[in-house]
Amino acid sequence: MNNKKCLIIYNPNSGKGKSQNNIKIYYDLLKERGYNVDVIATQYNHHATEAIMRAKNYDVVFSVGGDGTLNEVVKGNFFRKKKLTICPLPSGTCNDVATMLGYGQDPEKNIDLALNGDVKNMDIGTINDTPFVYVVGMGKFMNVPYETKSADKKKNGYLAYLKEAFSEIVNRLQRYRAEIIVDGQKLDDQYSLIMISNSDHIAGIDLFYKDVCLDDGMMEVLLCKARTKKEFVKSFLQLFLGRKTKSLISLKAHDIQIKLIDKPAKKWCIDGERYDYDGDTYRIKSHGKMKILAPKRASNKLFKA
Repeated sequence: MNNKKCLIIYNPNSGKGKSQNNIKIYYDLLKERGYNVDVIATQYNHHATEAIMRAKNYDVVFSVGGDGTLNEVVKGNFFRKKKLTICPLPSGTCNDVATMLGYGQDPEKNIDLALNGDVKNMDIGTINDTPFVYVVGMGKFMNVPYETKSADKKKNGYLAYLKEAFSEIVNRLQRYRAEIIVDGQKLDDQYSLIMISNSDHIAGIDLFYKDVCLDDGMMEVLLCKARTKKEFVKSFLQLFLGRKTKSLISLKAHDIQIKLIDKPAKKWCIDGERYDYDGDTYRIKSHGKMKILAPKRASNKLFKA
């Protein structure tokens, strides 16, 4: 155990600043368990990506922050020749991936879960060759995560997202014509939401999917054709209740090709951050695996291998 090395990379501004308070706790706990610990606090956008690309060969990298921090860590790891094992620990405003895996708010319990867990191979997606961890999409509400102000997130946490979502709900529902090919199946319609994910937690909600497998090489595709705000809300209430609705198309796929005929009013969202791309063609696919340190309960529930 004394030869074990780990890196803690954290965003001091994530959430309500909880990561800053928890780092010493995590550091001490890992030292007690025999790890040599290095710590990096991110200072600017994409700092985590750069740091991981340059990092030494650690036994495990702990990403302490939200899903945006994890996205940067995974992006850096994606471009490494020798991949590192990643462990996401929640400390941000929204922690969909860490929560999905079973990590919580107690640092000591998180370290016990991690160090007694399993290294699993989790699917990683790409959108036009840019890696993402668990979700990309456009349309109604997909702009909420990146349009919620950082100061508001730091002050109010998850409530800041809800506040922004309530503001978004009164806006006009826009639909966009898109030509979509899902593993060879052609779809051509108008959509108010296009979402591709590999998670059973999205935007803090765990009601989207009941049978997600994180290492089957497949992504969940959700397409909403609702024409009105009322129909949109009703269709998702039906989804959360486990009922079918004609407004939603739900598929599993390895490879998705999308051509937007209508230019979207808002940018795409990638793991809660804005995706700055101005083209009209998107290629989204399951693209390799990431070594992730997951608690045993998540290992049994979310992975097949």
